[in-house]
Order: sequence, then C-alpha cells, then structure tokens
Amino acid sequence: MKVIIIMLFFTLQYSISHSQWMQQTTGNNETLLGVSFTDLQNGYISGTNGTILKTNNHGENWTTLTSGTTRFLRDIFFSNATTGWIVGESGLVLKTTNGGTNWTSQTSNTTEHLVHIHFIDLQTGFSSGQNGVIIRTTNAGVNWTSQNSGVSEELACISLLNSDIVFATGFNGTILKTTNSGVNWTQQISGTNANLRSIFFADNNIGYIAGYSGIILKTTNSGLNWTTLISNTTNNLFAIHFSNPSTGTAVGTGKIIRTTDGGSTWLNQSIPFTGDLYDVTFANLNSGWAVGQTGRVFYTNSGGVSVKLISSETPEFFALDQNYPNPFNPSTLINYSIPSSRFVSLKVFDILGNEVETLVNEKQSPGIYEVEFDGSNLSSGFYFYKIQTGDFKETKKMALIK
Repeated sequence: MKVIIIMLFFTLQYSISHSQWMQQTTGNNETLLGVSFTDLQNGYISGTNGTILKTNNHGENWTTLTSGTTRFLRDIFFSNATTGWIVGESGLVLKTTNGGTNWTSQTSNTTEHLVHIHFIDLQTGFSSGQNGVIIRTTNAGVNWTSQNSGVSEELACISLLNSDIVFATGFNGTILKTTNSGVNWTQQISGTNANLRSIFFADNNIGYIAGYSGIILKTTNSGLNWTTLISNTTNNLFAIHFSNPSTGTAVGTGKIIRTTDGGSTWLNQSIPFTGDLYDVTFANLNSGWAVGQTGRVFYTNSGGVSVKLISSETPEFFALDQNYPNPFNPSTLINYSIPSSRFVSLKVFDILGNEVETLVNEKQSPGIYEVEFDGSNLSSGFYFYKIQTGDFKETKKMALIK
C-alpha cells in the first residue's frame, strides 16, 4: 500500500510540474467574457445570461453571484477587492461596493451595447461599445455622460493612461485617442482593416493592440505610430495583457501566446482547448487567468511557460534527446542539454518543412531542460523538432497519432 501511495504521489507531482495552463472548475457552462483580479486571491468574472463569478482563493473555488439580470455581461473591472463595475447589453452598467454581494444599476444614458469598461481610480472611468459609443464618469458612475467618438464602428476596448489620455480600439482597424478626457477624439493610423479587440498600455508610452487574424500592433511613443508585430498565428486574438513593457500574453481562438522581449518574439503556449478565449489578466508576472466559451477558466502560476530546468548541473556536451512518449497524443516531452550559457532555439516543423511552433527562443544557463510540446491543434503525422545553439544543431523525428 505504501508503494502505491508513493508512486501515485510522484505521478501527480510530475503531471502538475509540467502544466502550463490549468483548468479551474466553475460549475458554469456560460460563455465567460470578462475577468478582473485585484490581487493574487480576489477575482471576478462576467459572462452571458447575467453570469457573475467570484473567488477569494485565486480560483481554487468559484462562487456564483446574483446579478439580477439575464443580459450578456460583456466586461468587468474592479478598482479594489470590493468596488467594481460591469457593463453589458442595452447600455447596462452595474456597480458593487461590497465585493459583489449586491449590485446596483447605474444610468448610462445609452441603449447601445457596452462591451468594455476601465477605471483609472475609484471615480474616473470610461466605457465603450457598439456603434462608436463612449461614456464617461467622474463620480464613480453616479452620472455617465455620452461622448462623440466620431465613428460608428464597435469600440471593443478602452484604456486609460490617466484621466485625460485615453485610447479606444475597434472594428475595421479603428484606433482613437483623446488627450482632453474625451472632449475630442482623434483617429490614428493603424495600418490594418482588421477588427481590433483589445488594447493595453504597459506604461505611458508603450502599448499593444490585439485583433482578428493574429494581428498585434505596438507603439513606443504613446500612439503616435503603430507598428505590426509578427505573432506567428492567424487565429483571432480577443485580449492582450502586459505585466511590464516586455512581458505580455494574448489569447484568442484556441490560442495563448506570450512574449518576454517586447513583442519581438511570440511563443505558443500549451492549452487543452480549441474554443474562444475572450479575456486574460495577470495579478503579477506569472499568475494569470484566461476565460472563454463553455465556462472555461484557465490559470497559470508560471506565466504559462513550459520550459523546465530539471538539472542545474553542467552537462559535458550539447544533446537533444528523443521525445517521450513517442508516438504521442496530444503532448510529449523533449529534453535537451547545454554545457554553457547560450541562446537556444527549439522549433517544430511539419513533414513539408513548415514551422508549426517555436518552443524555445531565449538565452539559457547551463543545465538540462525539458519542454512540453502540445499537438492538440495539429493533425496526425510525422513532425520534426530542431535545436540550434551556437554551432550545435540537431533534428529528431516524432509521430503524432490521434
């Protein structure tokens, strides 16, 4: 009996150690559209049919709150652990000051569908939505006033740098900026016609936008210019979040990608889900949550990173091991050894030589590493993984059988 218990414990620990994004249980099958965490413990989620969920233990348990409505609740934002707002269909704005125990309706002065909300403090906030609607409050939502955005496209996201400088993004490549609290909005050149679903500023100058067909834009001068980044995906992206100017995560249709170099490189992260993920947030550099269709909530405490240093002892030589298991379905582990500090590239290719995923693309210290490759979104067949670090190059073959 002791042997069985010990082996079971070891197996459980082993599987946990290689999880990137772990699914959390909510007991809810509604589509989850917005997520907001104020710290590592306290978080809230909004969704379809009046869904509001709450946790006070980083998502280990989620409880359903009473919203008093069956409308779609498109977005949620909390300024602290007790005070938050929700926006939704037909101009709905809800507010709580007691951690979601009670929600009161506020007069938004619009019947347009509101899809995003952001507050810079407990008093000043903006919300945006369909048909170019933008509303603003300076007294915690007691009064909301409509503004003239000058556009009719849906404004899917709004972001405040301070009470005066605000950005909004929307469909057909729309980017708007105001420097006077929304008295005037000016349209910026995005260089794309894609629907832009999310905008996030890491500081007053560096901001990122994510949208359909894998589009990611970046500015380093507070929106004066926007450049297109290579995201390595054509999947629709619905949300983007940065913990600092260099490290950020974007989520979308069956996809989570992450950068640690300011968007120069985006790496796919393993997730056992092919549906839409509509929002993502991080409480710190590594602890984050992503939410989406069919009540899915995913959590990571490692930034979603799958590369593990399994031994810090310096190997004698470079090596790339055969993946295990092989054949595999849907994921497998790849080990490699580097005897000196080097920049390491590890990529996966299909039988035609097309790159399907970058697993590692960073400088690493000497040691033995392990990385997980997830083929959930790939078809059965042979694939090749290739490591390159300095003059060392090696390629091995693996088989995905579904």
